Amino acid sequence: MVQHLPRPFTTRRSRNWLSRVSCAMLAAVVSLALATAAHAAQDDEALAETWRTLRAVDCARCHGKDYDGLAAPSIVDYARQVSRDRFVAAILDGNPSRGMPAYRDNPRIADHIDDVYRYFIGRAEGTIPSGPPPQSR
Repeated sequence: MVQHLPRPFTTRRSRNWLSRVSCAMLAAVVSLALATAAHAAQDDEALAETWRTLRAVDCARCHGKDYDGLAAPSIVDYARQVSRDRFVAAILDGNPSRGMPAYRDNPRIADHIDDVYRYFIGRAEGTIPSGPPPQSR
């Protein structure tokens, strides 16, 4: 004897429920995508502002145009080799005996040290290319 199983979502009520759930899920996905895009735009602007700050402070004068080293060592390699705390201390406290100025009293650097670190660690990991970010070109 063949047993007939109830077919799911065949009643008007179950179809309406499925439609509401589908719409809610679609709305959640769209909201997440928009929030992600907004966050990415903020990150892009923070990256562009950090790049402009590094140019204004003129780190390139000693560390090279792309901070890969010139008269002074590569900041990109340094970010790859040391801890975040040591990197931040080197930037904020400097190393006067080696000609590295301290930037603790420079609000453009000190107030945005997390962005500066994220820029150089991104360069070291290859997630940020050398050269100006798109908003700075």
